[in-house]
Amino acid sequence: MTFYRFFLLAGLCTWLACGDAPQQSTTPETSVVNYPESFQKVLAAHGGKETWDKMNTLSFTRGTGAKAEKHTIDLKSRRSVIEVENKYKLGTDGEKIWVSPHRDSFPGDSPRFTHNLHFYFFAIPFVFADPGVTVTDGGLKMVDSVNYQVLNVRFGENVGDAPEDQYNMYVDPKTNIVDFITYSVTYFDKSRATRYNALKFDWEKVNGLLAPKRYDGYKWEQDSLGAKRYESAFDKVQYKVESQEDDFFAVPEGAYTE
Repeated sequence: MTFYRFFLLAGLCTWLACGDAPQQSTTPETSVVNYPESFQKVLAAHGGKETWDKMNTLSFTRGTGAKAEKHTIDLKSRRSVIEVENKYKLGTDGEKIWVSPHRDSFPGDSPRFTHNLHFYFFAIPFVFADPGVTVTDGGLKMVDSVNYQVLNVRFGENVGDAPEDQYNMYVDPKTNIVDFITYSVTYFDKSRATRYNALKFDWEKVNGLLAPKRYDGYKWEQDSLGAKRYESAFDKVQYKVESQEDDFFAVPEGAYTE
């Protein structure tokens, strides 16, 4: 699990409209019986881990117009491709990160940092069932006059590129659906492990699973949602049992790789 989990730089407002998002590694094999009961309820409310495990391909479009990004992810290998029509493709074949037709066609600073930027947030809570991730019950907590069930997410030593990162799910105890998360970013600075941002979800059901219609980023100030920082909306969301052909993720001839 070397580059599959990428992490967001707090306060980063880039061409992705401040789309801070972390990523995690390969497909889980762990049985749900090893999870806290509260996390099992969350997985079930979001469509169930059995349904998630049956799916092999996720695709969605982020944004509209000339900057619309089409994301395609192999859920088993976590290979992925992001395409902005007539501009560039950014992907991974499972080993290399690549940009086509050439490096300068991609407007971001780091293909490696960016290539899976939105998938990890999009696939919550199921990515928290990945190997090396621990979910614990944090009890009830009042936030902005609303009572939430809190689930704390931590990563094992040497899991991904920033195992010191921390995530916390704030769950509606009546529905067991994730309302928002807080997260920290330690990729560039390990001392930031408890300096959180927040992300609030608006869900829809797609092929039996809950998927974000949108999520909005907020500052996390004094244990409360602060100022809104950005928003990401999604369209054409599909979870498929069918697998994408391997050639789809292969490094194109002449592409930049790292």
